[in-house]
Amino acid sequence: MQSLLSSMRSKPITWLLHIALTTIVVGACVTHFFGEQGEIHLRADKAQTLANSHSSISLFLWSFQVVNDNAGNPVDYITELRLLDRTQKKNQVTVDEGIVRMNKPFIYHHWRFCQSNYDTDGYGVELRYNYDPWGIGITYTGYVMLLIAMIAFFFQKRSYFRALIKQQHKWLMIGLGLAVVVLAIIMTKVVTPKPPLQPVLQTPLLGIHVSVIMLAYTLFAVIMINGIVGLCLPAKRNNLMHLSQLLLYPAEFCLAAGIFIGAVWANMSWGRYWGWDPKETWALITMLVYAALLHWPFLKRFIPLKQETGAIIYHLLSILSFAFVLFTYFGVSYLLGGLHSYA
Repeated sequence: MQSLLSSMRSKPITWLLHIALTTIVVGACVTHFFGEQGEIHLRADKAQTLANSHSSISLFLWSFQVVNDNAGNPVDYITELRLLDRTQKKNQVTVDEGIVRMNKPFIYHHWRFCQSNYDTDGYGVELRYNYDPWGIGITYTGYVMLLIAMIAFFFQKRSYFRALIKQQHKWLMIGLGLAVVVLAIIMTKVVTPKPPLQPVLQTPLLGIHVSVIMLAYTLFAVIMINGIVGLCLPAKRNNLMHLSQLLLYPAEFCLAAGIFIGAVWANMSWGRYWGWDPKETWALITMLVYAALLHWPFLKRFIPLKQETGAIIYHLLSILSFAFVLFTYFGVSYLLGGLHSYA
């Protein structure tokens, strides 16, 4: 216990990172076991009722509208609701109204309603709903803690990351410069979406989410290239391993941030922050694979290896790990599909 307390005092940011991740997992478990979610179909001439142990609400579709741009392309869907709340415990009735738009859910007493689909005649809609009074709050608290911890991590005075910067500052500039060039090419030639965009993609979160994820993937690509060079140049092998370890921190943090930005966006557009969609699932797997590589200095304590052998193994792992990035970006899109497969 004394050693644990000493470790927490000497590395508070590292502990905050792990506590934040634990909080996110706890929130996800609360959502899974205690939250409610589903879809409801509303027609203009018929009410639908949702009920649980806390409340019973009846939903009425008041109006639905497709908003088009000047070229006739849909940019938003607007669903206007009337709501009748029969609170079971207090035996009272409340009348309310709300509007559901793409990426703008209607929230009523922990009930969240998001646009899903609509009937071709314009007189019916499908809404995703969830009731999760605790899970979202716990999970979002974990997101905030994680963001604070990731930013603070780079300002720690005594850390393995700071030690690597002192040793590899020249190589770091080269690595980051290469990453910026590769990222610029990828974003302009491959990733930049072509208009017209689907309504769900018309949000500032699109640019933030894609940019952060692609920055992570670009850094992983630089680490992979660095691994190949390290295997080919024995004289530079250790230095290149340290450079890869240095770049891995911002790469892993960017991937984590991108995943959680996507989770917030998903909660706004799909009504849940995590649904095990193939793309988000494999992004999580990729994050966990590189998290294991991130703990290489810790793992080495239990694996007696010579410095040269350890560097070779690290470079091999960094090359093999990039296969998860390739499958997440290309393989999932072409083989598994899912909600991320936008036309």
